[in-house]
Amino acid sequence: MPDCDYCDASFDDEESYLAHLSRDHVDELGRIDRRRVATAGELESPSQSQSGPGGRDPIIVYGLALSFVLLVIGSAGYIVASGLSESGEVHEHGEITVSVDGEAIDFEQSQYYYEELGGTFHFHPNDGNVWHMHPERVTFGEAMSDIEMPITDSTISIHGTTYDDSDDGTSVELTINRAPAASDQELTEGDHIRVVVETDESDGLPDAATES
Repeated sequence: MPDCDYCDASFDDEESYLAHLSRDHVDELGRIDRRRVATAGELESPSQSQSGPGGRDPIIVYGLALSFVLLVIGSAGYIVASGLSESGEVHEHGEITVSVDGEAIDFEQSQYYYEELGGTFHFHPNDGNVWHMHPERVTFGEAMSDIEMPITDSTISIHGTTYDDSDDGTSVELTINRAPAASDQELTEGDHIRVVVETDESDGLPDAATES
């Protein structure tokens, strides 16, 4: 006559004893007893001997909890990012090349720094030809105006000298990421601006463009 190791009950046969264990002590069973109960068909499978309370594998329970936490964190991050985006504030960067007859402007000069010009589109010391755009987004035309080199879709003025693509002997190429660009095109993170001017005179940059 089996006696229960978990209470004072006694049973006439093994089958009744195992049923009792499954019904009244499933959360208390040790590994061997759980396997005996499972083998007798009183539990769904022997693998439940490794399960936690209620027959749930702790790994699965913890995995679900972790997934929920990550989902909450991700959602919070998305909300924060969306809020920043909706506010209209940006801080993005890219590169710029402006050259005349093969001579390129070095934007690592104080006359192009934010401290000098104060525009949304500007440069900072020790950044070379890396442009900064903040706190708002601007168009290609607005950006060039900020650094006092206004453009249209076919012209650019560099320190008082205007180059017009429609003039004989002058070529003005305006591109962003190697594609033709319009003055009303908005700039985005990573854009590489290129302005290439070629003239028959081949005089290069105006002197003012190279003065620090």
